[in-house]
Amino acid sequence: MNERDPSATGREPPEPPPGAPPSMPRKFEFSMEIELPGNSSKKQPGTGPAAAAAIEPSRSLVERWRMTPGGRVRDTAATDVDRVIAALMHLWPILAPLIGPFSPLVPLVLWLSFRQRSPLLADHGREVLNAILTLLLLVLVPCIGWVALVVWFPVWLVSLVRGAVAGGGGELFRYPMILRPIR
Repeated sequence: MNERDPSATGREPPEPPPGAPPSMPRKFEFSMEIELPGNSSKKQPGTGPAAAAAIEPSRSLVERWRMTPGGRVRDTAATDVDRVIAALMHLWPILAPLIGPFSPLVPLVLWLSFRQRSPLLADHGREVLNAILTLLLLVLVPCIGWVALVVWFPVWLVSLVRGAVAGGGGELFRYPMILRPIR
């Protein structure tokens, strides 16, 4: 059964036989409400599913984050203070043997204090806290966690330094092999 496109011939398709289910329309119109930061909500008309892909992010988001030649994402609006705080969040857990068990509270307090100030600080704080929670989980789970800790701990130490360097440069960073309960 070879049906031709009715829009090509200018004719409507034939009616379905009695008792047959109605056919699906070939084209449809839709509109959606879109709220972008810095813009009021607008109705965007479109046809088909391809129209949803044509929606672009707000200009301020595109201008804030830039891709570096090395493939990393950099926050161009981050201040020097934001970068120093991001680096400190990553380096603070290294001081845990000197400070004691309350060392993980410092990144938590910094994150809670500054996450509204900058998306860079919010992202780095979440990553550090997720890495600390993963470490605590591995330490608290006997046998399996301790065996995994032997492999994970050196990777974590190197990642702390890499995260501090990325935070100091205003770049986003992801720790390898961690759970991410804080989103």
